[in-house]
Amino acid sequence: MSVRGPAVGLRAPIVIAVLAAAVTTGCTMFSPADLSLAVNTARPVLPPLKPPSDAIQLQIVFVERPSDDALLNQLVWQQVDQVGALAPESRVMLDDHGFRVGQCGAHPPPAVQTLLGLSEELVDEPLSGEHLMRGRRLGLRSGQDTEVQTVDYRRDCQIRYLTAGQEEVVDYSQARCVLRLRPVRVQDGWVRIDVTPEVHHGAALMRHTPTEEGWTLKGGQKIDVRQALKFSVTLSTGELALISGDPGRERSPGREFFCQEHPDGRRTQRLLAVRLAGAGTEGP
Repeated sequence: MSVRGPAVGLRAPIVIAVLAAAVTTGCTMFSPADLSLAVNTARPVLPPLKPPSDAIQLQIVFVERPSDDALLNQLVWQQVDQVGALAPESRVMLDDHGFRVGQCGAHPPPAVQTLLGLSEELVDEPLSGEHLMRGRRLGLRSGQDTEVQTVDYRRDCQIRYLTAGQEEVVDYSQARCVLRLRPVRVQDGWVRIDVTPEVHHGAALMRHTPTEEGWTLKGGQKIDVRQALKFSVTLSTGELALISGDPGRERSPGREFFCQEHPDGRRTQRLLAVRLAGAGTEGP
């Protein structure tokens, strides 16, 4: 199963489309005169609302390049911190399963700046050629999660896991590879982002699903959650977490989550960059 981020084609910057929520309250009837005035005015009828002051702001960007691209496969990982980003046991587990995770500060090293084309201005144009950048901006409350689909939809997918030293090969149909991101505010200006790899697979059906209020029926695919591959990174405002896969690890989760072969024969790899743009404020 592949997890795709909503895609707005972006060029040079760490580009992110700002999502605004429109909220309607009350029940008000408009007369024809009211509607005429509303249509003729130059002011927006429903201007975008600002996110709540306690919302954690995340900038999420995907970069896609050829799978043999040296910048994405080598240079970036030589310049970012792969050790401090994870607990030692998590790093070993993720490495065994083909995932790459790194972290860098608000002023990224040269390789990251080149990869992301960092600038302050939003460019809403698709990249030509083989390099693609897509992104969005999210406002989430502490503890609220969101799904990020990392690659295009896969009809069939085979993934190899290591469980207690034993190899387990799982075949999925109608698969989507998803990272579930859950930001949690830990202190002023600092947020922990919990990342859970999930494979959503099979036909979408009504299923009994646990909620805070008990069990309920919800529509959706089966979800294979590998708790052993769950990890967390802690960021201060402006810092970046980088997540990708190793294209050389055949059938590994990391490769299946971030690498794909296109119908025209091209092989590409993606990198997910998550920047903490704002940590929000503590609630009352």
